[in-house]
Amino acid sequence: MEAKWQTLESVSFIKGLTVSSKHLKSTSQLTMASGDASESTPLLDSSSVSRPVSVFQGRRLACATILLAESLERVAFYGITSNLVLFLNSSPFYWEGTEASQAPLMFMGVTYLISPFGGWLADAYLGKFWTIAGSLILYFLGMLFFPFIAYEDSRKTLCGDEMAFPVQPAECLSTNSTSPSNVTCPTRAPYCGPVIYTGLILIALGVGTVKSNITPFGADQVKDCGPEATRRFFNWFYWCINLGAILSLGGVAYIQQNINFQLGYIIPAVCLGVSFLVFLLGRTVFINKPADGSAFTDMFKILGYACCKAQPKEPNLLRAKPTMLEGAKVTYGGRFPEEKVEEVKAVLKILPVFFALIPYWTVYFQMQTTYFLQSLHLRIPDIRTGTNSSAGTHQVNSN
Repeated sequence: MEAKWQTLESVSFIKGLTVSSKHLKSTSQLTMASGDASESTPLLDSSSVSRPVSVFQGRRLACATILLAESLERVAFYGITSNLVLFLNSSPFYWEGTEASQAPLMFMGVTYLISPFGGWLADAYLGKFWTIAGSLILYFLGMLFFPFIAYEDSRKTLCGDEMAFPVQPAECLSTNSTSPSNVTCPTRAPYCGPVIYTGLILIALGVGTVKSNITPFGADQVKDCGPEATRRFFNWFYWCINLGAILSLGGVAYIQQNINFQLGYIIPAVCLGVSFLVFLLGRTVFINKPADGSAFTDMFKILGYACCKAQPKEPNLLRAKPTMLEGAKVTYGGRFPEEKVEEVKAVLKILPVFFALIPYWTVYFQMQTTYFLQSLHLRIPDIRTGTNSSAGTHQVNSN
């Protein structure tokens, strides 16, 4: 066998030499026939020299479109969340500190709770492209609320006139003791609350659905180019997310705090509108995979079947008794393939990791809520004058 393999190698080598000699002979004949006197021309054309091929070959425009749309979307997102507590706690709304901090927490809660549903909707029915496009429309409609709320004339049309603060009994004004049980302390309802919460919920629905689909949709564009293309794409993807956050927190937030909120909310709305147009125009270059079923659907079917299936009264003595999930496998008399059940078991194993992150995110989101309220009451010493000055320039109501 080894002699036969060496013979095959020798034949291949001889054939290669024959083909190369024929190619060189024909090339030299063509050169002599052309009558070109220049001897510096190589036998092989310089254009035939191979150049390094980009890992994004043929997918550059699709990737660039997604990256630009994501950067602009991040500018819009942080343009809403960065100063929302200051916006609600200052003139003319004067929401109490607890009410102002609850609004962004509610907004973020809806955003993350809606994400699994957005992924399921794309995988099972609409496909990722149309799900993202539809969610950007909801997102944009919610963003439009805030420039109108920030502008006085349109705010009065949407919310009515500002409400006066109710007169408080003397017992309610004491900070050293609780008010007596027979004394009622009237409170002021959050001004423009229904309109603001409507806008926030629309934005949350859009953000949550975009979050759950834009990442796998980007992966679809480069998956066929190999793991190196996927790695590089996501490097750029998260760079663009951070770039959008820097532009928003450094530029848009500054405009909101030092110029006015109306302009500070118009800029994010315009950025989101441009993001939607960029994404929509990219349809011609995107790889659009149709909806082919959701893993969530299979997971809930397996869990439901495993919980409701009756265990056999006389188990097989030749093998161990199956666990609840393994009872859903075909090999144990269930209705589901073994790989599907193993995927569900893998998901259940990593759930404790996600539950362990709850305390971290609980503290993390305080930076956008209670930290702002606390900073408004700081006394920062002025180096030039030696006097203490308040950190907040807004009128606040932190009760």
